[in-house]
Amino acid sequence: MKRRFSLLLVLVLIFTMPLAGCKKKKEVKVRGEKVVSVETKKVEKNDISIKTTLSAKVTPIEEANVVPKIPGKVTKVNVEIGKFVNKGDVLFTLDQTDMINAVKNAEAAYNMAVANLKLREEQIQNAKVNYERMKSLYEQGAISKQQFEQYELQASSTNIEAVKAQVEQAKVALENAKSKLNDTTVTSPISGVITSVNINEGEMASSAMPAVSIANLDRVVIETDISENLINKVRIGDVVDISIKSAGKDNFKGKITALSPATSQGSMTYPIKIEIDNKNKLIKPGMFAEVNIITDKKEKVITVPSEAVIVKEGNNVVFTVNGDKAHMKNVLLGVDNGEYVEIKNGIKEGDIVVVKGQNYLDEGSKVKIIK
Repeated sequence: MKRRFSLLLVLVLIFTMPLAGCKKKKEVKVRGEKVVSVETKKVEKNDISIKTTLSAKVTPIEEANVVPKIPGKVTKVNVEIGKFVNKGDVLFTLDQTDMINAVKNAEAAYNMAVANLKLREEQIQNAKVNYERMKSLYEQGAISKQQFEQYELQASSTNIEAVKAQVEQAKVALENAKSKLNDTTVTSPISGVITSVNINEGEMASSAMPAVSIANLDRVVIETDISENLINKVRIGDVVDISIKSAGKDNFKGKITALSPATSQGSMTYPIKIEIDNKNKLIKPGMFAEVNIITDKKEKVITVPSEAVIVKEGNNVVFTVNGDKAHMKNVLLGVDNGEYVEIKNGIKEGDIVVVKGQNYLDEGSKVKIIK
């Protein structure tokens, strides 16, 4: 009985072992066909560029700090902060009493000098008449040579030169007095907006500090520096994008108007100047600006998202999808701006590349496109 039971057990084991082996082999096969979920993108030709960001502050295209040419008591202030003025508009006036008196004195001195000149000219004219008469008498021997020379001296034009010099001197003094009188009325040297007023009526104004400051905000300037590896990649006239968050979300367009061929003193960077139109006055002096300069650009080239490129065995590769299979392609890279990268060789326009999930792929991996 025991022998029959043992024989039956052996037969059961013989028949069940192949079945167990077949089941195990089937499970391995299923695991070998693992499917990787990926996201893909169609390869296209696009423009690609590399931008370098420079930081700077905004300054007016034109600015004037106005001080009076002469010190004096302020009698009237015609402007206030934020007011627009044209070139030549009166900003403030100083007391004119002393200057008016100085002009009157200078006019009197000038008129006296002119009168003296006229009198001397008449005297010389009479002396010339006497000279001609005395010359005839001298030739006849009626008067001595000494007497004749006195008449000759009186008729000489050298006597009038000193009087003319006095007239010229008086004229200059009068012009200076009038100029100082004009200086009591202080006008704007430029057209622009008043940015500061540091005087009040009744106060003394002097050249020690600006009385009024004016800025032309029709255009603003950004002055910054660029490194030596970028200096030869920009030119005067280039248009650049400028971000000024305080003035709005949209970027502004600026033009490079000056570029130094030499480095700044004590640095290894080159000064650069950029101008921006500011007709709507959104940009204010002192605002922080970010200048985006294109230092490299390619047009109509094959590009893929930078994240699509990975490194395998020391090579730059991307994975393309054909059907449900992934294929590894070695690629030659070009310009990379951190978001997109130029592919010079390895794939072509219209290929489908994996942009998510590529790190889990090998050549021939089975994939499922989820996006």
